Amino acid sequence: MLIIGGGTTNLELVSLMPPDLGVTVFTYSLPIAMRLSEHPKIDVILFGGKLMKRAQVTIGLDMIQYISKIRADACFLGSSGLDIDAGLMEIDWEVSQLKRAIVGVSDKVVIMSTSEKIDTKQRFLVCPLEKINTLVTEVDPESSLLAAYRKRGLQVL
Repeated sequence: MLIIGGGTTNLELVSLMPPDLGVTVFTYSLPIAMRLSEHPKIDVILFGGKLMKRAQVTIGLDMIQYISKIRADACFLGSSGLDIDAGLMEIDWEVSQLKRAIVGVSDKVVIMSTSEKIDTKQRFLVCPLEKINTLVTEVDPESSLLAAYRKRGLQVL
């Protein structure tokens, strides 16, 4: 079972999923749920809550309670900011709480981040760097920009 967050980077991820992949995916993103609905073997469960119209994601405290009752093999989350000292950060408080709950129930945490969000701090902490297993970005994994993240134990792809 997977949990996939919102955002354009995760939308690209689900576009690359093979059509014969059989998996259950939880998401709070309307565009991701719609894209995954095209896959006949993927069961899609959309977390309900208040719709953030601009971002096309659902949020809310009820979702956090629901999430606390599930267990995911892995989560794939976007990033508003990733800082070597602070960890994964978000602009919005409610989104940070939602992502914190998701990280807490996931065996593996994969962060999907574009380069402009790396080494960037935001207002709200989601989780420390130690909770993150893998960072996926368009930057060459051997780049000096990512050296400190590799040194801290993150797999960088």
